[in-house]
Amino acid sequence: MAWRLLRAAVATVAASVALTAGAQTSAAAPVPQAAPQRIVSLLPSATEAVCALGACERLVGVDDFSLDPPPVQALPRLGRTWEPSIEAVVHLRPDVVFTGRTPPVQQRLQALGLHVVEVDALTIADIESALRKIDKALQLHTAEIAIKNMRQELQEIASTAQARRPGLPPPRVYIEVDNALYAAGPDSFMGELLSHLGAENIAAGSSTPFPQLTPEYVVRADPDLIIQSHTAASLHALAQRPGWGRLRALRLGQVCQLSAPETRTLTRPGPRLVEAARILARCLGQLPGHTPAHAAP
Repeated sequence: MAWRLLRAAVATVAASVALTAGAQTSAAAPVPQAAPQRIVSLLPSATEAVCALGACERLVGVDDFSLDPPPVQALPRLGRTWEPSIEAVVHLRPDVVFTGRTPPVQQRLQALGLHVVEVDALTIADIESALRKIDKALQLHTAEIAIKNMRQELQEIASTAQARRPGLPPPRVYIEVDNALYAAGPDSFMGELLSHLGAENIAAGSSTPFPQLTPEYVVRADPDLIIQSHTAASLHALAQRPGWGRLRALRLGQVCQLSAPETRTLTRPGPRLVEAARILARCLGQLPGHTPAHAAP
C-alpha cells in the first residue's frame, strides 16, 4: 500500500556545493522517521504500558481484554488477543501494532504491510524489556525512569513484607491462576514477586512458567496460603476437590480470593507490577504471626 511505504521510508537527501575546483560532496543526515501516532494494542499489558509511558491518547484500537486504564474502554474492540479481526485492525490504519506471542496473527498483519512489535512477557525481566520496546517504538524516552521507579518501589514493598514476619519461616503459597489448577510457577513474574516478598512457592520449577498441577500435588504440598487470582471457584468448590478438605489453608481460612480488578492487576505482566506486589503482600498479611503494618520497622 503506497501510503504505508511512503510513511515508512526514510528519505536521504544528497547535496553538493562546488566551492572551488575539486570541492568535496557531502550527504545530508537522514530525515528522522516520525513517531507513530496511531497505535493498536492486541495485548492488555501492552495497552497498560502505552498509557503508563504517556501515549494513551495515541491508541486507536485495543483487544477485547484491554480494560485498564478506564479511558481505553471507550476504544474500538478488535477481538481476542490470539484471534483479532484482521480487517478491523487494518481499517484503523495503525502506524504500529503491539501483539503478544501470536505468530499467525503477526504474520497476517505483516503480510498486509503493518508494522508489528511483539511485547509479550513472562518474567520481570521480560516486562522491563517490553517497556523498553514500546518506549523505543513510540519514541517516548520515558521507560528508563519508569523502570527505575518500579524497581525501587518493589524493593521497598519486599523489605517491608519480610520485616513483618520476624523469625518466622517462609510461608508456603499456592497461587492458582485458573480453575483447572494452573499455578503461577517460580519462574513466572508472579512467582518472582512472591519470592521477593519472602514466601515459598509450592509449584516446582518446570518447562513452563504456569504449570498445571494435580489436586493430589497440592494436597501433598499442603500450602499455608492459597491465593486465587481468578474468580471461578468458591471456597465450597475448593473444599470439594479430592482431598482438599484436609488442606491447612482451607481449614484455617487462609485463602485470599481476589476481585476481578485485582486479578487483572496481578496476572498481567505490565507496568502495574508494584500494585501486583502490594496485592500479594496484603494476602500474605492474613497469615498468623504477621506483624501489623503500623508496627513494622
